[in-house]
Amino acid sequence: MLDYVPYIHLIEVYNEKYLYDVNTNGIIHISDEIYDFLKNLISKISITGEQIEKEYDGLSEECKSDIDLLIKNGFLCDKNENIIFRHPETDRLEEFYKTNLNMMTLQVTQNCNLRCKYCVYSGSYVNRTHMNKRMSAETAFAAVKFFYDHSLNSDSVTIGFYGGEPLLEYELIKKCVAYAEEIFAGKKLSFNMTSNATLLTEDSIKFLAEHDFNLTISLDGPANIQNKNRIFAGSNRGTYETVMEKLELVKKIYPAFMKKISFNAVIDLKQDVSCTSEFFMSYDLVKEIGVSGNYVDVNNLKEPGQDDVPPEFYANSNYEVFKVYLNSCTNLLKGYNASLYNFHIASLHNQMAERNVYNRRNSCYDCPGGQCLPGIQRLFVNVDGRMFPCERVNEASDILCIGNIQDGFDIKKAKNLLNVAKISEEECKKCWCYKLCELCCGKAENNGELDKGKRLSFCKTSRYSIEENIKNYITLKKYGCRTV
Repeated sequence: MLDYVPYIHLIEVYNEKYLYDVNTNGIIHISDEIYDFLKNLISKISITGEQIEKEYDGLSEECKSDIDLLIKNGFLCDKNENIIFRHPETDRLEEFYKTNLNMMTLQVTQNCNLRCKYCVYSGSYVNRTHMNKRMSAETAFAAVKFFYDHSLNSDSVTIGFYGGEPLLEYELIKKCVAYAEEIFAGKKLSFNMTSNATLLTEDSIKFLAEHDFNLTISLDGPANIQNKNRIFAGSNRGTYETVMEKLELVKKIYPAFMKKISFNAVIDLKQDVSCTSEFFMSYDLVKEIGVSGNYVDVNNLKEPGQDDVPPEFYANSNYEVFKVYLNSCTNLLKGYNASLYNFHIASLHNQMAERNVYNRRNSCYDCPGGQCLPGIQRLFVNVDGRMFPCERVNEASDILCIGNIQDGFDIKKAKNLLNVAKISEEECKKCWCYKLCELCCGKAENNGELDKGKRLSFCKTSRYSIEENIKNYITLKKYGCRTV
């Protein structure tokens, strides 16, 4: 029997009807009759239990039976008005920090030999610019030792090197690697680096290969795409030719190391995306190398108009995504294996396929998605030894700093970031997609504070994206996608 309005969101995909059950986080295929009945209920501003019961009595017996079965299995409950937002790992966060870290990224320099136009340090973003600051050997060694002391329960650990351009501090990196291999002896230790590749030499390639580095190279696409934004400091000269020369050098002197290289491609919202996709799939030097795409970050731009996007970009981009989805289900597009847009599949898998579905209603605490355990997955240490949740947040903001390597973690601040949704709790509790939300603390930071208005400004876009992801997930599952 249903005599209340259930906490659900209705979705229609190619004339088939589904409901997303907010309380359980489940997605259910339903009949047209149930869909029409529920749509009528939730469309009304106010409706009494007596009115709901009357409409329920008008349903077919089969429909009533299906609804009762859903209710029996924990679906179609009403909204829990007493829910309190609190991340379930809040009380264990300090314990995690003590001995369970598994990755640390060191910002060995804030300087760079390039001036990429969309870089968060380019001067186009609030509070972040390239500087000449570099990490001292003393700070770097202290950070590695701190990582060692706080990763005793981790079977494998990873140390990353980041910038700016980390190869500007090649000598420091070599010292850090030697020290890390000494103190982490007996434990599986790996290294990674994100670099623009322009400073690679025979010596540094040999070093990276011999110490089994995973090297992520920033490469946006063919010459016209790469040279548009990724330019050398001082000369405005494009970097494509130099990067290709360095890749040829790697292939010549350490061909096996090519397997340890991947590309990170920033998708400019005004570029020819089909040209870029074709480049990564067909150009001989790069077609066997994996590429991860991501869109230009428009958060915290100084001038909002800078993120204006021509309409044709969305049409072209959506077509590229469609081809990725089509191939994941049918494998009709031969050779379409290394796509710039494969990150959409990975994102869909993480958000939808790996979501927690509860078979009963959580009666006390709950928490929106989107926020990771700050620093647990990818602790970021800047040149001064200050610690942040990851390298993507604004390290110029004190509110996002979760401690330093001398004094350790600031548990209070870390818990505050973990529970960032508290600042918009009343609004979030009314939102049908809060459990699938992807807004982290970085989206709430504004002028050194966690800003409710800033966080909520992303909600409309987030809801649209999540509904599209649910529709794509349903469709891909129906047609046998191998990865979701």
